[in-house]
Order: sequence, then C-alpha cells, then structure tokens
Amino acid sequence: MTVIRRATRDDLPGLVALALREHAASQMADQPIEMAQVQASFLGVIHSLAGAVFVSEEGGALRGLIAGIVQPGLFNRRQTAYELLWYAEDGSGLRLLAALQGWATRMRAVQFVVHDYAGIADPARFNKVMARRGFGVMGTAYVSALES
Repeated sequence: MTVIRRATRDDLPGLVALALREHAASQMADQPIEMAQVQASFLGVIHSLAGAVFVSEEGGALRGLIAGIVQPGLFNRRQTAYELLWYAEDGSGLRLLAALQGWATRMRAVQFVVHDYAGIADPARFNKVMARRGFGVMGTAYVSALES
C-alpha cells in the first residue's frame, strides 16, 4: 500500500536517488550534478517554514516526490505556492500534487503554480490532466543556455 507523507531529513538518500532518476530523464540531463547542492536543496526545503516535500512510499521505498515553497508576490504579501520538483514512478503523482496543494492552502497561498520544466511528461496529456484538476495555463516559458 502506497503512503503519501511529509518527507524528513532521514529520507535524504531516497530523495536524492529519485531526483537523480528524474534528472536523467529530463531535458536538463546534460547539466552536471553537484551532490552537495542536491542534498542542501532538499534539506533547505524540508527544514524551511515556507517549504515542504512530500513522498510516496511503499514497503519502505520512496517511489515519488513533490517539493514546493510559498513566497509573497512582488506586488503584495499574498502567498503563491510553487512546485519545484515533481516526479513519481508509482502512479502517485496526482496524490502527491494533492498533498502539496493541501499544504499550500494551509499556508494561505492564493495561487499554486505547477510546471513541467523537466519535459518528461507529454505536453498535451499534462495540459489535459492539469485542466481537469482546475489548473489553467499561465503563460509560456523559454530557456536559453548562457555561457559561463
């Protein structure tokens, strides 16, 4: 039976393993991985008052995760929730989304922004599923590599 729960620092090895698999399947796979930064990012969100990570777990193994933060907008103090990473290998994706959305509501967010920047999901299917969940399109994002 799959359980959806809030992640703790004890989940760090499983979170990192899932994130690495998501990274490998994403359109960002050519970017290098800095393990210390991955770990610090998860711990920062887990321990932040303005962040949360939820996991799906079955038989002691993590099979999915969703991470997010809330922050005030540029023009007022109304909170917006942002999904940072969403990946599930076990079909728990929508349950994870519901967990983060519930947390965002409890944090008094007035908007919840979800994306597919990783480019893993089929865009047409993702848009259809999100529309059925009450989400609307919020614009278009573009990316350009920068010289470093």
